[in-house]
Parts: sequence; C-alpha cells; structure tokens
Amino acid sequence: MLKSKAFPAAIVIPALLFLAGCSEIPVGTKNTILMDTFVSVEIKDSLDKNLKNQILNKTISRMRSLTKGFNYFGDESELARINSLKPGEELLLSDEMFAVLKTSRDIFAKTGGAFDVAMGKGDWKLDEKKHAIVIEESGVKINLGGIAKGFIVDEGIKVLKDALVRNAIINAGGDMYCMGQGTDAKGWKIGIRDPVNTKKVIASFNVRDRGVATSGGYERFTKSENGKYSHIIDPKTGEPIKIITRSVTVVADDCATADALATALYVLGPKKGLALIEILKKTECVIIDTDGKFYVSSGLTDLISTE
Repeated sequence: MLKSKAFPAAIVIPALLFLAGCSEIPVGTKNTILMDTFVSVEIKDSLDKNLKNQILNKTISRMRSLTKGFNYFGDESELARINSLKPGEELLLSDEMFAVLKTSRDIFAKTGGAFDVAMGKGDWKLDEKKHAIVIEESGVKINLGGIAKGFIVDEGIKVLKDALVRNAIINAGGDMYCMGQGTDAKGWKIGIRDPVNTKKVIASFNVRDRGVATSGGYERFTKSENGKYSHIIDPKTGEPIKIITRSVTVVADDCATADALATALYVLGPKKGLALIEILKKTECVIIDTDGKFYVSSGLTDLISTE
C-alpha cells in the first residue's frame, strides 16, 4: 500500500503483485473488500468443505475487526484516540496497536527514517512496559497506511495456523503472505507486473512461508519542470519524491515488515534500498528503476526469472 502525508487517507492502487497463472476463483477461496482493497484468502489443504468455509469466514472476520482500530478517519477508532491526545498525555494500547507501532519504530530506525508513520512536526514515544503511547509535541499525527495492511494480513495468517492450516495464501491488494508449498513443492509462484504495462509480467519467483509486498509510483505521479514526482512523501523533507524507482518488491518473514520496507526502499531509491536489504537478515528485494534496470538482492538472484 502506498501512502502520502499530504493526503492522509491510505491510497490504494490496483494490486501490483498477483499469483502468476491464476485467472479463476479456486475452490477454498473467499474474497472480500477490506481497507478499500480486494482481499483474497485461499486454503489449499484437503479439508472438509464446511470446515474450510468456517476457517475462511473466521479469518476474514478477524481481519475485518482489525481494520476498525487502524482507521485514520474513524472517529471511534483506536488510532483516532491516539491522534486526539494532547502533548504529554498517555494512552494504553491494545496488543495489536502496540505491535504495529513497535514494528513501525523498529523499521524507522533500520531505514534511517525513510519509513515514518508520523505526519507533521513533532514526535511520539512508546512505553514498552505499559504498552502505552505518549504524543510529545502538538501537530503530530499517526498514519498507519504504510504498514497496517501488512499487519492485518499477518493476523489473518495466525487464524489459519491456529486452525492447523498448512498451505494457504492471503493477498490484500498485493500485500500477501504465502504459507506452505503452494500449488507444488516449489512454493507459491509470484509475478511482478510491469509498472508501465500492468498486464505484463516482467519477473517471477517462488515463495513459501514469507510475506511479500510491493510499492511503486506506476501511473500515480505529478509532473513539473524538473521531472515526475510520486505521491509518496519523503518523511525527511515532507516533499513528494522525484521518481527514480518504478517498483519495489520486498520479501520478509512477515507481511507487515515487507509492507513498511517496500515503502522505505521506494523513498531511498534503488542503490541505497538494495544496500539496506543486503544488511538486513532474512529480507530480500527486487527493485526496478525508471530505465527498467533490475536491482535484485543476493538471496533472490538465483531464484528470480525475468523471462
């Protein structure tokens, strides 16, 4: 998911990642709309049809319940309560909100501030013992548009695992978690769409038991005398990013991390983004610049196909 600090609402674009070769709704799949995007949950295990439907419904229900708390514009949401705090006020957080904010803080540090859920000037802090947040200065608001969708996918996967499902996928508009062997022992085959011609697949690779997410400008940009600028905002400058990257795909242990890192790498650009991924453990990336050049991390070099 892409986000803009100038336009706080989470901006959803058509899925940039999709299951290569899938054109019909498979048996054992439930589709819905969450977070203003298309969400699909597919179970490949050989289970009783009724049991499979029960698990699918429970998974979707859990994911839907989480969207309410992360809603930036929901007056009654937990995020709204955070954003209504006065400087110095403390709010005890739900386990889910605390987990999202802690992950956000960790990725902020790892990326040198290239990923930041705070909008405006000012700062906030977490009390890890109390599981509480304090807004330290007025004028700062929290927007989880760059990480919440990935986290919600991860929580859906937890429901599947608790139900002893071993082979499944959740795809939320291109943010996904691929669990198990997929359609064969090689894992789930993921295709990356061409940022220029989104009907075309320009790369593919297989994934199992990992989260995957993509960030990209695609057709969403503005023009100026100095070139094209993305709707993604650089947290350090508060200005739109000049487009030097078409697409960033990140593979990580969980979808929340992949989601946030994909946005951060788009901000950093191909060279800095690839350098960061090479020092992070269990994390891979595919970055495509505006000239169509691929930057592939070492762990994916022998696995990706660009034919």
